[in-house]
Amino acid sequence: TAAGVTLLSPGTGPHLVAASNEAAMRFEQLQTSTGHGPCVTAYVTGEAVTVADLQAGDDRFPEFGAAATQAGLAAVFTFPLRHDGGRLGALDLYRDTPGPLDDADMEAAQTLADVAAAYLLNARARQDAGEAAEMMRTSILHDALTGLPNRVLLQQRLEHAAERARRSHSPAAVLFVDLDHFKRVND
Repeated sequence: TAAGVTLLSPGTGPHLVAASNEAAMRFEQLQTSTGHGPCVTAYVTGEAVTVADLQAGDDRFPEFGAAATQAGLAAVFTFPLRHDGGRLGALDLYRDTPGPLDDADMEAAQTLADVAAAYLLNARARQDAGEAAEMMRTSILHDALTGLPNRVLLQQRLEHAAERARRSHSPAAVLFVDLDHFKRVND
């Protein structure tokens, strides 16, 4: 009926990443707020967790089970997000009708969880690369000691202003300020 992805890391609680609809969002937030549930167990054990019928009295997740059942959840199937022998979190599949998944569905769901893990790792790598590029750009264009723009940035801005002035047929100006004894202050 719905799906959600939660990331976990040692020493921190679950962190919701995505949910397919409002119901899944509620179930993911329930696990995140309580700090336990099928996603935490799948993360810790590295094994799929199945609760084919929440109303049957599964005592592994009493707080989650009671609240989720009241919200209309009948079954939950959770699969670890695996990578290089470790885990990133869990993929939760939610159903509003009770009943088990067959072996083929369990295998397909774990494959889906592995694909989700690869996607999350790629997204994290792209974000890290973007942040590193921005840090490099900042270090190239700013003085390391003061953090003020340097000559390279000034040259880029001048070239940009000159090009804009040519395109718009308008003048551009540069204001130079000479501060007496600035070298002593800078030193």
